[in-house]
Amino acid sequence: MFYHRLEEIKAVKDFLCSEGHGMLVYGRRRVGKTTLINKALEDYKGKLIFFQCTSESYESNCQQFLNEMEVSLGGYWGRFDSFHDIFRLLVSLDTPIVVVLDEYNELKESYGNIQADSMMQKIIDGLKETKVRVILSGSSISVMMELLESSNPLFGRFHTILEVKNFNYYEASAFLASWPVRENAACYSVFGGSPAALECIDTSISLDENIRHLLLEPQGNVRILVENVLLKEFNKLGPVLNILSRIGNGKRTYSELKDVFDPSNTGNLSRWLTKLVNNGVIVKNAPVNEKENPKRAFYSIKDNLFRFYFSCVYPNRSRIEHAGASAVYEGIVRPSLETYLSYRFEDIAKEYFSRLAHLGKLEGIIDIGSYWYDDRKRHTKGEFDVVLEFINGYDVFEVKYLKGKMDRLLAEQEAEKIRSIESFKARMIGFVSIDGFDFTSSEYVLIDGSMLYEKI
Repeated sequence: MFYHRLEEIKAVKDFLCSEGHGMLVYGRRRVGKTTLINKALEDYKGKLIFFQCTSESYESNCQQFLNEMEVSLGGYWGRFDSFHDIFRLLVSLDTPIVVVLDEYNELKESYGNIQADSMMQKIIDGLKETKVRVILSGSSISVMMELLESSNPLFGRFHTILEVKNFNYYEASAFLASWPVRENAACYSVFGGSPAALECIDTSISLDENIRHLLLEPQGNVRILVENVLLKEFNKLGPVLNILSRIGNGKRTYSELKDVFDPSNTGNLSRWLTKLVNNGVIVKNAPVNEKENPKRAFYSIKDNLFRFYFSCVYPNRSRIEHAGASAVYEGIVRPSLETYLSYRFEDIAKEYFSRLAHLGKLEGIIDIGSYWYDDRKRHTKGEFDVVLEFINGYDVFEVKYLKGKMDRLLAEQEAEKIRSIESFKARMIGFVSIDGFDFTSSEYVLIDGSMLYEKI
């Protein structure tokens, strides 16, 4: 099934109607790039040549491309030794043609980074005032991002650049329409927004069973997806997997990681972290009020699926092998699952406000995040769950993943904590509660779980 991606489809179609001849589409493996491109081109009136590059030799890629070309265009077109000659032929046909080179990063690996990019630069430059267009698509984010650097031969050759991302919590809910809000949020917190993972969810069984069967079992479909597909490009990066396991479900500062992975100050940790940030695996965050303070910065795993895997599966691989997935789930994973889900629900709340902001519903907003305070007068330190920073101050939301409705007493206690910080004055105080509230209020903004999933 195909869900959402309306803006992405429009970007592809707009490119086909433009004066441009090169487009770049990139995103993590199995995020749905190929499906998206095919969907956008399904009513294209011209000819389409869709070729998936391989890590085989340049000559082999040429021949395989010719085979695809013969299927798409019909007939036999002879033998060619280079993509340059093939594209000259395509141009000479004087008919609208879109060429999709999928997994272009594989061609770069087999032919050489500079050689492949220089070749494509000359090809795209040669397409001006012709009816041929090229879409380059790739999964290695760091490799594809190199194409956007000013030193790369392909710099400036793309009329349209499109990053295909995992679904957010709201988009992911389309796969889980039969589940109530609480289970929907919990499932996203564990399996994230990867379409390939979401398609594996069986909504006829419980979330517990899905976690056991899909993620903990060594042959579980989602575990195989993570270990054999999504993490493929990190196999040669030394302790990167251990770094991700260390970050897990927490927030880790550079100094905490350095003490474990780079005590001799070799600089390797910085390179590994940079690699992970550039590949969209981790993010470097800071409170909205401490952006410039490096001591407040911390690293966290970006995608919920990776986060759960490195929190609950990766550290327990040997236990799963010895005791079985069910025993590990019941003895280790399940007892801490509610705590895990409560932290992830805070992120869902942030994604909700981000949706509002992108749709222009939060006029004057400049940032969304957490807020760390240090009230020296009362000798208290703490963090507000979600803070919306506006030009003229902050709105504060405390987020609750309670079993049952939030009551007024708890709301008043939380509000008093916020008001007691003398150095901080909130414009507005609100609450997000997964199961809703047992009271109404004109003083506080109340957002229940169902409101998060309403169409805006």
